[in-house]
Amino acid sequence: MRAAARALLVAAAVPWCLQAQTSTDLARLKQLYDAHQFFELRAAVEGHAVPAFYAGVVAAAFGEFQIGEQLLTQAVRNAANAAAANDARESLIGLYMLTGRSSAAVRVMDELLTAAPARTDVRDARAFIARFSDQRVESRRAAEVECSATTEGVVLPVSINGKAVHWLLDTGFSNAALNESEARMLGLTVAAGGVTGDMQGGTAPARTAVADRMTIGDTVLRDVPLIVYPDTQPPWSDLPAGRRGALGLPVAVALQTIGWTTSHTCQVGAENSVSAGPRANLAFDQASLIARTRFNARPLDFVLDTGNQGGTQLWSRFGRDFPALIRDQGRKSTKTVHQIGGAKHQDIVVLPEAHLAIGTFDAVLRPAEVFGPSVGDDVHHGNMGMSMLGQAKAVTIDLRAMLLTLR
Repeated sequence: MRAAARALLVAAAVPWCLQAQTSTDLARLKQLYDAHQFFELRAAVEGHAVPAFYAGVVAAAFGEFQIGEQLLTQAVRNAANAAAANDARESLIGLYMLTGRSSAAVRVMDELLTAAPARTDVRDARAFIARFSDQRVESRRAAEVECSATTEGVVLPVSINGKAVHWLLDTGFSNAALNESEARMLGLTVAAGGVTGDMQGGTAPARTAVADRMTIGDTVLRDVPLIVYPDTQPPWSDLPAGRRGALGLPVAVALQTIGWTTSHTCQVGAENSVSAGPRANLAFDQASLIARTRFNARPLDFVLDTGNQGGTQLWSRFGRDFPALIRDQGRKSTKTVHQIGGAKHQDIVVLPEAHLAIGTFDAVLRPAEVFGPSVGDDVHHGNMGMSMLGQAKAVTIDLRAMLLTLR
């Protein structure tokens, strides 16, 4: 992917490249982008002269952050109108948040709000993110550590400012987080915050803190932003001290590679990781990590959520794409879903089973639960949790090669 993305950078810098696209070509690129079909968008972009925006989106989605930033910045400058510029800015904001560059995200949010002052969603997010620090990697080396890896989640040994804790790896969460008691135990200074949301429309109050030094294995991160939740907030309210925290997606991105086995050993950090190749089955969709799977030989996209302890969910798009399956095999039921915003009873359709292939590994959901539109989003097929990942003896998430491997 690195060589291809660099070629795209050169092509996108040439004004005539836009003339190489027919209206049908550009309409197809927009259709794939709007549908969040990043794997298909990547195939449509590679080897072609395309607008900087689409080349930048693909580069960012497959972990080429520096190239993506250059292309998306160019797309802002060359945008035909304010709406197109703000599309590129939103992709830039997502890139900066994934890589822990909060101040750059706030700068671009300010530009976006100047062009679209009615965007209250961006204004609210800016107020919260402006309190974040800029996370950086001081050193990174591959290391093997003892950990806990079960269907309840992957818990890693972490040092926060020299104090040992064991926190859950949560690739479905936009930031590292903990509760107030954990923050006090670690001697962290807690500042003002705001409100955070979850995937079923719930909200919870939160404040902010900064971990001056976070060590995981042989990787050292500095100035890691943390979201601090009230002590009453599940899931940490029922956990002992030292376990009341989670490592979100920007920490995973900084580690680059995370793997675990059922013998409770984890590999964290990377030294010689390679860029995304043709076998890549992971992609970033703004603040979400997407895993490509197959169901009945058809490609499906799931949010990869190692922190989802409630079981893998199938979302409304799965139901839309397989209506006959829902009609012929499904039975109606309800389920209580616990998220940051609290617990809610949700209507579901239960299928006897569903086989989902991840690479060469066949995972089975038995039963498979299909949720309505109030859970998740309407562009991905579901949320892949530990009930799927935990079926493998060994799992590797490589965020440079953008490859999820189950064995």
